Amino acid sequence: MSYINDALRKVQKEKESRYVAYGHIVDASGKKLNRPKKWLSIIGISIAFFCVVGIIVQLYWPEDKKIPATVPLRAPAIVSVVPAESPVAVNAISEGSPVIKETIAVPKNKAGLNRETASAEIKVKAEIADSKIIYKKALRRQREGKLEEAKSLYKKVIKIDPRNIEALNNLGVIYMSKKTYKWAIIRFHDALKIKYNYSDAHYNLACLYAQKNEETRSLFHLKKAIGFNPQVRDWAKNDGDLRAMADLPEFKKLLEKK
Repeated sequence: MSYINDALRKVQKEKESRYVAYGHIVDASGKKLNRPKKWLSIIGISIAFFCVVGIIVQLYWPEDKKIPATVPLRAPAIVSVVPAESPVAVNAISEGSPVIKETIAVPKNKAGLNRETASAEIKVKAEIADSKIIYKKALRRQREGKLEEAKSLYKKVIKIDPRNIEALNNLGVIYMSKKTYKWAIIRFHDALKIKYNYSDAHYNLACLYAQKNEETRSLFHLKKAIGFNPQVRDWAKNDGDLRAMADLPEFKKLLEKK
């Protein structure tokens, strides 16, 4: 009997041990637990988890960058650049020679000669032509002895054409005849600044300094005048302004023909 009782107890223990493994499902009395409550809690936890994950994704997931519509670039304004005008003895009075004038290069554009520059050049040429007419009139008045009128006309010529050496020289002669030596010297030197080998101006300076009894300066300019124009020797022989130096050896030597 004891043997049988031991066997029954053993079986009972094994039976109880099998229930222990499923204790979370079946209670000690063998009844099932309340499953809907268990699943609801699991589902609630899952929903909360996914909500948290969704919020994290929304916060930290990189958004697609919107590419703004391309704005056409304005071409810089193009600014067209238009390229970017002979002597007479005794106080030598110049008869007149071709007017010395700087050549002005006339720029050209696509259409040809620049109209404004061409117009300006035509105007200058017209003024130069007028100055030649005025010069001839002044020379005529000077020969007639109308010196004031001649002086006024020469000044007009110089205003139009400052490089007219004949007008400068003849104006100097008028000043010298009135013994206004200061202005005469200025005008003669103005002519020499433009053309240093201008023999008329050198000869008239020689006469002027002879009148002032400045023999050294007179001989200097007389030598220059003869060097640039040997014909000056013939002028000097009969010129009353140089008579004061007629007995000077240097003067006689200058007049000797080589």
